[in-house]
Amino acid sequence: MFFQHTLNPRELAFVIPHVNECLFAIHTKLTTRDYNIAVYKYGQEYFVLNDGRVFRQIQGTNQESQGDEEELLPYVEEAFEQNCYTIVEEKFIQLELGILSTMSSDSPVEVKYYEFVDFI
Repeated sequence: MFFQHTLNPRELAFVIPHVNECLFAIHTKLTTRDYNIAVYKYGQEYFVLNDGRVFRQIQGTNQESQGDEEELLPYVEEAFEQNCYTIVEEKFIQLELGILSTMSSDSPVEVKYYEFVDFI
């Protein structure tokens, strides 16, 4: 099961070190281009996903506050299978979130955060 939240970059920076498995997508308009990034966290590892299908699937879950993880995780797995990811260190994720949190309100930063929870 997943729970979806809309957070700002500062809130996300506080939350992600304390969860085991999550996915988040960030979107904002920069002066020269759109900024889109999707990151999957499992344990202590962070993976930047470079697969447009992940973004399209996230768009399809915009109205859901919770749902079945099978709506998202197969797309993450496909990105892994096709080597559409880059492993990054947490300090770089935190740096990026720090930079995004200082952006002006002229270009709001949209963060979709999905936390995956297993019920026993």
